[in-house]
Amino acid sequence: MLSTTQITNSADDLQTTQPILVSMLESYGLVVGEFIIDEYGTSGEQVPSGAAWWISRLERFNMYGLRGNWASGAQLHDFLAGLLGKTNVNSATGTGYFANGEYNVYHYYATTMTGYRVQTTGSTDRLMDCYAVVGSNTVRILVGGRLTTGTYELVIDSISSLGLATSGTITVHTYQFAYAGVYTASPMTDLGTVAHTYTGNTLSFPIYQTSTTTTWAFEFPF
Repeated sequence: MLSTTQITNSADDLQTTQPILVSMLESYGLVVGEFIIDEYGTSGEQVPSGAAWWISRLERFNMYGLRGNWASGAQLHDFLAGLLGKTNVNSATGTGYFANGEYNVYHYYATTMTGYRVQTTGSTDRLMDCYAVVGSNTVRILVGGRLTTGTYELVIDSISSLGLATSGTITVHTYQFAYAGVYTASPMTDLGTVAHTYTGNTLSFPIYQTSTTTTWAFEFPF
């Protein structure tokens, strides 16, 4: 087991650091069964988009991770390390907790993304990534940007492996995870469905990332 930290800056990217760690260990004849990130995510990355980006990276490289806690004083031991708010944020004994936007990403990931993980690849600029699972009758994809904006393309290959035709129409359900602040409630929003036509055994559609903090989940049945 090897424990490390990933909270410094944009250079902390598992796509870079994980192979370096593996190579270093192998040079000494060592093999680590488990990697644990004891702190990940800068304070600015602790938003819905950053959470989904880190989830995608950790899943791809089979690494466990603990979010960094950037609070201080009594708040250091409250708010589930910045995932909750409450009616009086300055009261150490106050109650009335509610979820912020980042919490809802982790809740969706932990409770809804069931099934088996499938192979994914992040964007070439390393600023957008995704995590995908295939359940008993639904594909679910969580996407996340590392505090970036722009237009990205989500491409799903090998549609026929789901038992679907190599061309046709797939109805995709979209959920939005917005962010209004660390101590502000921001529920997941159901944006409804859109029918996408596809050919060549590949479904693709754009992601218009106009906010550095908002992120998305996509689902479609098979």
